[in-house]
Amino acid sequence: MGCNLTWTVPELWNALPREEKIDRIKKSIIKEMGSNKIDTSLYNKFLNHLRKRTKENWCHRFVTTNWDCLLESEINKLNLKVSPKWMASNHVYHINGTVENYPNQAFGSPFLLEEDLYTERMPTPEANIIFNHMVGNTIFVVVGMSFECEMDRFLLGSINRVEDDLPIGNSIWIVLNPDKNVLNISSSRIATALPRSKVYTKAIGFNEWIIEGMHTLVGLGVFAF
Repeated sequence: MGCNLTWTVPELWNALPREEKIDRIKKSIIKEMGSNKIDTSLYNKFLNHLRKRTKENWCHRFVTTNWDCLLESEINKLNLKVSPKWMASNHVYHINGTVENYPNQAFGSPFLLEEDLYTERMPTPEANIIFNHMVGNTIFVVVGMSFECEMDRFLLGSINRVEDDLPIGNSIWIVLNPDKNVLNISSSRIATALPRSKVYTKAIGFNEWIIEGMHTLVGLGVFAF
């Protein structure tokens, strides 16, 4: 939304067969991404903060439930030959699928809808890679997610089943959402799945957090001032 991609799935499409609905969603988002209203300068500012302020021995990984590929389009503008020290990977992991066509379609996660049951989440190389990275890490920033749909609650449930034995069990979460009610719900769900974790909440949007300077990461030793 910070890039002006405000398109949502029309309610009338809910009666469509699943594959037809997915096809329409993909075509609509691709069209929206190419419109003149899209402004990815927010991602540019975000990446510049990471590049200039990330302390040595820290790096970042990008995981999203969004279908669009605006973040990776901004990363591509950096013309990276290899991932820099502050970026663990220049790949954006789409755990609910993406409109982007991977060279190897077997690598990416299946395209998942909000109303899908968790059984639609099939094992893929991408899903396995990001899950293994997640459970081995300790600091997470969550932007806008409520973990409301069954698909996203399943992700927390999967993490909960391994949290006793892996670093994520003692992780730190920074949760951003301008909607205080959704913010409280999502932070509560994280805390329930990871009872030993620390959850910090900020009732602001992603854009405001960047303008503010992302100071929570300074306090955690990830960022320099």
